Formats: sequence, structure tokens, C-alpha cells
Amino acid sequence: MKKADVKSLAEKFDTALTILDEIRASSGFDVLGEKRFQPQLRRETALEAAERAYEDRRTRSEQFNDEQIFGEPAWDILLDLFIHHTRHEEVAIRSACVDSRAPEITMRWLRALDSEGLIQINPDPDDKAKKLVTLTPSGYESMLRYLQKIAL
Repeated sequence: MKKADVKSLAEKFDTALTILDEIRASSGFDVLGEKRFQPQLRRETALEAAERAYEDRRTRSEQFNDEQIFGEPAWDILLDLFIHHTRHEEVAIRSACVDSRAPEITMRWLRALDSEGLIQINPDPDDKAKKLVTLTPSGYESMLRYLQKIAL
């Protein structure tokens, strides 16, 4: 089996485990069986790393008083969405654009991240005029894996 195939299979398995954990927790069957991994600890570790990285990005831009030179809109969006997703918070497109401090640039990056399969943009089920932005399971798992690595 090729290295790329193993990596792809591992990513799919990790994504499935994350989804299974969320289903178990939300259904009340989280107590069934002993888990071989600690998904809550994994998420908390990654969340702390994401919050630190996001704050570091903002501090750097503020310190040098220049959002353009140190701007990484796609990364800021992914960090922000990861933080909100992990906290079970919804993110509206409007909010994502305002938080980024560059609304016109953010929309282009949202479309690019959507086309890469890292995020998805869907209508809000409660308000059809509003659109929500979320990480895809693959996008979330990629962020989780990366953030966990840099947290160690």
C-alpha cells in the first residue's frame, strides 16, 4: 500500500472516529464501552493551540500595525472556524467577514476554501436569508491533527 493511500485511509478513519464520538456524546450513549483514545482531551489540546495561534496572529499584526503584510486570510478563517466548531458555535458568513477585518478578501477565501472541501457554506435552517460557514469533517480533522501536533 502506498504512503498516500495509508495517509488517506488514516484521515478517513480519524474523521469517522470523531463523528462517532460526537454521535455517542449527543445520543447519551457516550458511556458504552471503553475508548482507546481520549477525543475530549484531543479537542481541548487542539483548541488551546488554535486559540494561541489565532491570538499570536492578531498580536503580530497589531504590533507591526499592518494587517496586509502579515495577513493570512485563509489560515485566520480556518483557525476561527475551528475554534467556533469545537465550542459548538455557529458562524454566519457576515460574522466571518467582519471578524477577519477584510470582508471583500474574506469572501474570496471562503469560496476558495469551499472549493477545496475544507469548509461548507449552507443556508441557516432557522433563517433562510442567513448563510452559515462550517468546517467539513475532513477540514476539521485536518485542523485537529495539525493543531495537536504543534501543541506537543
